[in-house]
Amino acid sequence: MDHNKIHSGLFQSAKRLTFIFLMLVFGSSISAQSQEIKKYSSSLDSLWSVGTYITQLSKNGQWIALEEDFPEKGREISIWETKGKKHYRLPPGDGLEFSADSKVFTYISNEKELIVLDLKSDGEIRFPNIQNYSFSNNGEYIAAIQEDAGNLKKLLIISAKTISIVRTINNVTNFVWHPTENNLLATLEEPNQIQLIKIDVEKDATRQLFSDAANTIEHFGWNDSGTTILFLSGSNEDHKLHYYDEKQGLRSILTNVLIRNNFVNYSISNRQPYVAEDGKKILFYLQPTAKTGEATTADAEVWNTGDPWIEPRMKRYRDEEEQYFLTAWYPQSGMLTIIETKELPTAIVDINCDIALVYNPLQYEPLYKLYPNADLYVKNIESGALTLACKNQYTDGQFITVSPQGDYISYFKDKNWWVYNIATATTLNLTEGIQEPFHNVEIQNSGDAFPYGSPGWMQDEEVIVLYDQFDIWLMSLDGKKKNRITKGREENIQYRIISEDGRENFKALAINPNFSSKVINPKEGVVLKMFDYNQYKTGIALWSRGNKIEQIIMVEGKIDEIHTDQKCETLIYRSQRFDRPISINRVHIATKKSNVIYQTNQQLLEYDLGFSEFIEYQLEDGTQLRASLIYPSHYNSGKKYPLIVEIYERESRDINTFTPPSDLMDDGFNLFKFAMNDYFVLYPDISYTIGNPGISALNSVNKAVDKVLETGRIDEKKLGLIGHSFGGYETAFIVSQTNRFAAAVAGASITNMINYYHDVYWDMGFEQMWRIENQQYRFGYSFYDIKDNYYKNSPLHHVENIQTPLMLWTGKKDTNVNWSQSVQMFLAMKRLNKKAKLLLYEGERHIIDNNKNQKHLSHAIFNWMETYLKKKEEI
Repeated sequence: MDHNKIHSGLFQSAKRLTFIFLMLVFGSSISAQSQEIKKYSSSLDSLWSVGTYITQLSKNGQWIALEEDFPEKGREISIWETKGKKHYRLPPGDGLEFSADSKVFTYISNEKELIVLDLKSDGEIRFPNIQNYSFSNNGEYIAAIQEDAGNLKKLLIISAKTISIVRTINNVTNFVWHPTENNLLATLEEPNQIQLIKIDVEKDATRQLFSDAANTIEHFGWNDSGTTILFLSGSNEDHKLHYYDEKQGLRSILTNVLIRNNFVNYSISNRQPYVAEDGKKILFYLQPTAKTGEATTADAEVWNTGDPWIEPRMKRYRDEEEQYFLTAWYPQSGMLTIIETKELPTAIVDINCDIALVYNPLQYEPLYKLYPNADLYVKNIESGALTLACKNQYTDGQFITVSPQGDYISYFKDKNWWVYNIATATTLNLTEGIQEPFHNVEIQNSGDAFPYGSPGWMQDEEVIVLYDQFDIWLMSLDGKKKNRITKGREENIQYRIISEDGRENFKALAINPNFSSKVINPKEGVVLKMFDYNQYKTGIALWSRGNKIEQIIMVEGKIDEIHTDQKCETLIYRSQRFDRPISINRVHIATKKSNVIYQTNQQLLEYDLGFSEFIEYQLEDGTQLRASLIYPSHYNSGKKYPLIVEIYERESRDINTFTPPSDLMDDGFNLFKFAMNDYFVLYPDISYTIGNPGISALNSVNKAVDKVLETGRIDEKKLGLIGHSFGGYETAFIVSQTNRFAAAVAGASITNMINYYHDVYWDMGFEQMWRIENQQYRFGYSFYDIKDNYYKNSPLHHVENIQTPLMLWTGKKDTNVNWSQSVQMFLAMKRLNKKAKLLLYEGERHIIDNNKNQKHLSHAIFNWMETYLKKKEEI
């Protein structure tokens, strides 16, 4: 069969395919239309998309791939010229990718077709029954696994230039491309044999590297430089680790016989192994040899108070971490050294470094935190030598970073950044003496003070990059140079590095996904995001050589999903505001000229979506706070309106997020549902004091409402309060303390703080104590230390005071906040003959996923407010 002729014919007829629509955009305006602003009708709700995402940017910056979500008709894919008039609408699918030369776009449709689109000629080819695919590194070829009706798999090798099959190999089940050459590794499975083969696409040659009878070959691939090959073979009981260095002609196999000569009662696990860039070191996992214990018929979990964690969390730890031990193998010498041990079972390792950071996560437990505290030790991987780097350190990934070459450890502790020099075994407080705080003053959580982040290291590894609230700092690791390169504090603008802008400058520490390291090179241009605290504007700046900071663009509203081409000449970003639907935009860095590539929901710009203003208010302790007040559409200054207060923590910035009018909301609240029906909506910020989360919310919300009422635009007898999750808790508590609200809605809320303190988040396997003592609920101490505070801040314990009609809702599978919390509050209000309603959604968890249930909840919330704020009959 001549595949070239067949696919050439398909290529010529590609323009006749009905699923792709090539459209020309004739400069349609994104501004509001000049005609009279229309009155919105809820019958239009189903037209709007709820989210548009930049999935891919071609390397030359000329094309972008977008995915757009429509609540009822699903997800759509589109391809757009960033500076031109072409765009394509495509069937939904996954795996969107541009070729390296930016001439071809590919993805797999929901019908399992590999769709290959030539962006120059508009031609398209489809390959059916594709399971997965990928481009070669240079983009010249595509490899794809095709599966027929009889489950027979074969490998298709496709020329990206001609979009035609150049080779087919039957019985191939998986493959991986060489990192730089047009070569493949692939597994070929036959009834009684499995093979690992190497395919040279250019030479059309195939060579068998390994074969075995009826076992498995998995985790195969090259090192980053493509000089060595690594894979596992065997069965669940007996795995072998294979190492090939074709350049040196070296082949080594690590077997369990060799393992047990060094580590009695251990064997090679089937977890992912790793190979260093130079090919000289392998990291893999050992696990204890399976033991046959005494059979038991009991089906019971055993919980012991002496265990570090409760049994669900202990079981997850035993299954996923405790039984696996990271180990290093040096194939050229045959040396084996264990990195993770029973005493120090957790490691932070970069495959290319000679050291590991190891610790015991159970050392200080129970501490009732999300992450444990531990003493951190630096371990020389070859020698096994241990050095204590830091005692009693919180091990959240934001708090610890290892330099890319493994010469330094940096960690955040006691509101400061510290650096440990491995060579000299010395520690230095980098931020000591600097007036600006490096701990996040906006979070206000109890427990460990959080950093603003550790964005990375300079290329020479002698300088670390740090953040305070506003600015970016460069600090030498000897503490002598502390250079603030941005002037955000003076401008009240926050500067942050965009970690993933499409140029793959983010380097993860491969062995522990919770920790990462990043090399920052301003010579190539580093993209920065700006946030203006005064007006909530956002922008983009460029940090270039000489620590030059150049503002590129600043807009009202939010900018995110920032991407740049490989040469850092063009920026693509998403922009939105509560009253401005999402747009996808391009800006040329040198000229700062910009254009809109795609405006979503453009017809909405023809309607009055309201407007906003900031409300400033002050607490008794002098704390200054802000709220965003959204005016109703078609606002009439001659009348007073009802007000909906939507709460969580710092909600004033929600004006920078666009959500179209819709009843398909996972928490039942839609801004426009109210703003377009004669309501003001208030998004207040809340300030917290440790030990009194409910009282803090009460004080902040009352002050915000007091300030809004001073405007004279709000009817003080028509106030509604609504919140979900933590906001639901705050709502339930506030109405137990004040009668100023005519109606309230508390979704998935904690109502009985004492009961919740003694509950379990079953999906995670954590007790809830951690988030109450040391996270969002901000008590700071256990129930047994400050019982009065728990009772004072527990809604159920003040239920007798509630006069506000309260709607409660939750999903019956919610274990984040156990659904029985809402039931308890409802039963108390029922027993006291108070006005309440409870909605329990079958099969739903902490938020509502089912469209039918979303509509029901949205209607119920709106009708609840209409009934008690506008005195309409309840529907």
